[in-house]
Amino acid sequence: MYRVFYLLVIVFFLSSCSSDTDKDQSLLSSLIAPNFSYKQDYFNCNLNKGNSLINIESFFSKIVDKYSEKSLEDLSLFLLFPDKDEIINSFTISIISQKNYESVLTLIEILKNQGIEDLASCSFAIHQKNGIKLINYSESNNDLFLQEILRCRFNEGYNYGTFKLSIDRFSNQIKSLKVPYSLSYVESKDNFDFLWINSFYEENYIETLSTRWIVLNDSDEIKDEFIANATCVDSSLYKAYKLI
Repeated sequence: MYRVFYLLVIVFFLSSCSSDTDKDQSLLSSLIAPNFSYKQDYFNCNLNKGNSLINIESFFSKIVDKYSEKSLEDLSLFLLFPDKDEIINSFTISIISQKNYESVLTLIEILKNQGIEDLASCSFAIHQKNGIKLINYSESNNDLFLQEILRCRFNEGYNYGTFKLSIDRFSNQIKSLKVPYSLSYVESKDNFDFLWINSFYEENYIETLSTRWIVLNDSDEIKDEFIANATCVDSSLYKAYKLI
């Protein structure tokens, strides 16, 4: 699972204390905030005994039909299943909304009214975390892809502003290479914890990244900049299905 983590060189370790000049720069950079464009919610579910993937597919096909009957603000609904798991015991509902709490609440009500409690035990706490798509691979129309979610935290003295230059350099390189990959950044309320979300649209994504990006001369420099800014706690890889 962590091989993707290393290939993208988004492995972060705690850096040493910065100088007074670095601290001054950090104060200025703290004023730079992401131009968030959506809200992200994740709801973790444990499948009830006696249910299987077939039951999940049947249930959510009804949800898509019910959603189409409602006049809701645009939402994107995804199901995430742990990659490599032969038996499905859990899944995650991912909802991207256009900064509209009521639409998310309405969709949850649809899920409950259609009997999701009979299918699985889910936690439906709405957090509405701020998100932004940093790299958007618009050429993909595939509703099935791999998604890696990394839980990270900025190192002391660092923030999104100090990180932005590295992100921009990485983003520009990936876009120029036309790698079938997208990147999202989702921030917690405290502005220190964040999710780094990699989405891959090819099965041989490891080979693609190895041969097209890792070999670039300044990839090591970007890696070092990443290491200085943040530490990632863990990484989870999912099969992602877009339903809406």
